[in-house]
Amino acid sequence: MPAGFISHSIEGNDFVIYTPRKIESPAPAILFLHGRGESGTDGIKQSAIGLGHAIRMRAADWPFIVIAPQKPDFDSLWPAHIERINQTLEFADANHKIDPHRRYITGLSQGGNGTFELATSLTWQFAAAAPVCGWITNPSSAAKLVNIPLWAFHGEVDQAVKVEESRKAIAAINAAGGKAKLTEYLGVGHNSWDNAYQNESLGAWFLTHSLD
Repeated sequence: MPAGFISHSIEGNDFVIYTPRKIESPAPAILFLHGRGESGTDGIKQSAIGLGHAIRMRAADWPFIVIAPQKPDFDSLWPAHIERINQTLEFADANHKIDPHRRYITGLSQGGNGTFELATSLTWQFAAAAPVCGWITNPSSAAKLVNIPLWAFHGEVDQAVKVEESRKAIAAINAAGGKAKLTEYLGVGHNSWDNAYQNESLGAWFLTHSLD
């Protein structure tokens, strides 16, 4: 497969796969879930904000194959699109040599919610998760996350998704026996993703985790 951000479509399922120019084989991989504003059917917009932007700024920090599905409508949440995500993951597995022990999930805003809700619900098993300005919709989701390393990020003055949502999610996971952590950015609003993806060595943190 060619390097760079490549747009794909399977029967109306639009997604992007990013492949670095140089990548080990089998490769570590990240599932990235975008936010509300990147919804649509153009097949590429989801690579412009968040992780895709960070890769374009400093690709060396992200030695991963990145799979970025696109949900078609603005207001539905990612759990409504499990089949679409799984189809995307199956395509990635069929066309790339991906390390099953080093798969990771992250997303921002609606994608942060999707990361919390779907980290244990997809065909892939993830070695670590990183929800950005997200929230938990289903209270039972917290208990499912106790065995996955999880690092959340949130802006302290986020008006779109209040920081209390991440605080509650992390507290619930840890109360159930998990070891999740939260980084808050003082004075930062909804865009906590530039800090999370560009300033935290998140890619390196992912790579410290591997499934047995």
